[in-house]
Amino acid sequence: MDQGVYSQAELALVPETALKLSRGCGNPTGFAGIQPGEVVVDFGCGGGIDVVLAAHLVGPQGKVVGVDFASEMIEKAGSAAAEAGLLDRIELRVGDMARTQLPDDSADAVISNCVINLCPDKEEVYKEVFRVLRPGGRVAISDIVLTEAISPELKSRFQSSWSGCMGGAAPEEEYWQTIRESGLAGIQVIVRHTLSAQELEAVVRCPGPEFTPDVSKEDLAAVEGKVVSVKFTAVKPG
Repeated sequence: MDQGVYSQAELALVPETALKLSRGCGNPTGFAGIQPGEVVVDFGCGGGIDVVLAAHLVGPQGKVVGVDFASEMIEKAGSAAAEAGLLDRIELRVGDMARTQLPDDSADAVISNCVINLCPDKEEVYKEVFRVLRPGGRVAISDIVLTEAISPELKSRFQSSWSGCMGGAAPEEEYWQTIRESGLAGIQVIVRHTLSAQELEAVVRCPGPEFTPDVSKEDLAAVEGKVVSVKFTAVKPG
């Protein structure tokens, strides 16, 4: 199975409530190595697809914490967790990913699916990821990066819609450096995929055309071939 996407068996475990709101760029639960009894934190859990899948993997002795700044998403994720019969092992919090208020050294794994690119201060988010992880803990993250910096004018136009994933996308090497400076180590890229024109259009309109303004064809053409989806792991040294 391609570790970057959801299998049909996995999708069958997820309530329709969460599937309809899934706007990720990968499947971090597929390469996080989640084990029964572990504590997993989902940074930017959205409607709950990855929270539900992680809860199946940790089992009744484990715990999954979903954090999202949008109370509407937390409400939807709660509905999905209830529908899946997994409320006993899922905790959901409205909060800032840079300040989750979770205990130090409390998570075995942190997952995130195409959300950290939306954060203006990625340095603080990755510092928070490091703080929350136990020594020896790991991250499994899907995200969007750029192969090169784009012009300030073009970046400003994309930033006019931070819900579209291009709004906060950082140059790839800058992104890896942010992770290394947080203290995380051993970055392993699982999948690296340059977005096609069709995929790029979907990404810049995420989570949907009703939420984001139109993007000009000229702006899309200017970044075609420069936007990459990356799936990777890293660890907090023990």
